[in-house]
Amino acid sequence: MPETDLPAALAAVDEHFDTFVAELQELCRLRSRRQEPEHMAATAAFLKKSAERWGGTAEVIAWEDSHPYVLAEIGGGEPRLLHFNHYDVEVEPAGDESEWISPPYAAEIHDGRLYARGVADDKGALMSRLHAVAAWRLSGQQPPVTSRYVMEGKQWLHSPGLGGFVAAHADRLAADAALWENSWTDGEGRPLLKLAEKGVLYLRLTSTTLTRELTSQNTVLLPSATARLVSALASLVHPDGTPAVEGFADDARVPTGAERALLERMPFDGAFLKQRAGVRAFNGGLSDREAAIAVRTVPTLTIAGIAGGDMRDDVTLGIPATATAKIEIRLVPGQDPQRVLGAVRAHLSKGGFGDLAVEVMATSSPHHTDHTDPFVALVADAARRAYGAEPLVEPYTQWIGNQGALGDVPIVGVGVSRADAGIDGPNEHIRLEDYRMGIKHVVEIMAAMAVAE
Repeated sequence: MPETDLPAALAAVDEHFDTFVAELQELCRLRSRRQEPEHMAATAAFLKKSAERWGGTAEVIAWEDSHPYVLAEIGGGEPRLLHFNHYDVEVEPAGDESEWISPPYAAEIHDGRLYARGVADDKGALMSRLHAVAAWRLSGQQPPVTSRYVMEGKQWLHSPGLGGFVAAHADRLAADAALWENSWTDGEGRPLLKLAEKGVLYLRLTSTTLTRELTSQNTVLLPSATARLVSALASLVHPDGTPAVEGFADDARVPTGAERALLERMPFDGAFLKQRAGVRAFNGGLSDREAAIAVRTVPTLTIAGIAGGDMRDDVTLGIPATATAKIEIRLVPGQDPQRVLGAVRAHLSKGGFGDLAVEVMATSSPHHTDHTDPFVALVADAARRAYGAEPLVEPYTQWIGNQGALGDVPIVGVGVSRADAGIDGPNEHIRLEDYRMGIKHVVEIMAAMAVAE
């Protein structure tokens, strides 16, 4: 393809920055909450028009177990760059709206920061990918890469429809590399490049011992569902909370020495976490450096909730007939959710709890991009130019997600927010200058991909 004029594209970011910010504000004023389907549909329509505005083709596609997907493409050079983002907000509990300095969907700017629910996770990152292409076109150039976009509106947190959607549209999503939905810069302005996500295996265990609840005068004669469930749960973890399931971590990938060295560079405020949790020390007495590695690389089994029996504020006389518990298993790269599920079932059966019903509520496979992949170096070099700072490369993360649905393509997570952006809480925001640098980072990535090709 013809030689690109990178300085002109970067200058276009500055020249048209107010237009880009105004469009981001428009998007943030849409209440794309999963509980409100009409607003989700309106947001998908807005994103379709935005991709078309900047020279692309786009389609809103209804899909099972999801709000509509937006599939878009903006043509350019031969290298293909895939952008994965989501447009739903409130991924985590959103906190008290009364604490906001301006209404959460007003998308107001205060002191150089744009405040809006979802602007940091993930609308700012999403629009930065479209505006990077826009900068090339506004500078009078064809973009040096062909950008492909999959914009997801999750109906459920674990995105059960994503795998099927990607498989059904594989030809339109094929790419040489992918930028994942989000990341941030730390307090020192160093961009974080995320190279992995944990998978999840979420289970519901149900113990049923009686056809109905009966008086507890029969406890000597009849089995209690709560007692049976608690015994089963106690067998799944050691007293310190670590998994006791045989073979639980057999296929977990062990970090290399180089990866451990990268993880040791990750900022980790152990004092803050301990203060917030009200504890004096981490499990096993881990130091902050050890904790920063463990939280990213160790698979976990969390008993997330237990329900059963009569919990009214009164003296009640009954043997619980049923009891349930939720279990969240976070999987690290290398682990297969189906193999781990088999290990849990085998453990329960071996312990005499084979009668418990095991329901799979959610599952996703972990994903890992090798930090030595050429695309990682390309993104890191582009970050050095865009931010004027040395990026942090995070080869493992503590976050769960669905990167595994994209297959073996190298994936790097980049974003436009800061670690203190208040994601999903009151006063979620991004700094406008971070948004400018985030757009320029993607512009730099596109130019570098063309040269590498």
